Amino acid sequence: MRMSKNFVNIEVPDLCYCSEFCPLRTSRTSSNPVRRFFGCKVSKENGGCGYFRWIDPKPSISVYQYPEVESSLMIKCKDGENPYDRLKQKLKDIEQERNTLCEKLKDSDEKLIALRQKLKKVKLERECAKLKLQRFVLFLLIVLTVKWFFNMV
Repeated sequence: MRMSKNFVNIEVPDLCYCSEFCPLRTSRTSSNPVRRFFGCKVSKENGGCGYFRWIDPKPSISVYQYPEVESSLMIKCKDGENPYDRLKQKLKDIEQERNTLCEKLKDSDEKLIALRQKLKKVKLERECAKLKLQRFVLFLLIVLTVKWFFNMV
């Protein structure tokens, strides 16, 4: 079986100039979306050798020429954003909303307790006013009865 000259066996990683095996990576840049490459595992800034070799051929169409061709993978990876990060952010937002709602519920519970106490106080004052009125009416009836009794005698 004959292999084409463009064939790259990705099962066997390249060795970089540091004599280390290079991991297979995937580009997330807009100019080379989802292209695979071998690269030194230590960045140049951290003393790596800077070894780099593309595995996949450069696409014949540019994403900039045909924006509608942009793959869903590229959309997911744009600006370093991925579904995991979006879900983490969504979870964080939901937890924040839950905390806000818990605070509102706590405030509402406190207001409800205060309103119940106020209602209880108003009911007691109303009962007290009724008793005072009943005492007054009873006193008035007693006075009228005594006056009527002495007028009869």
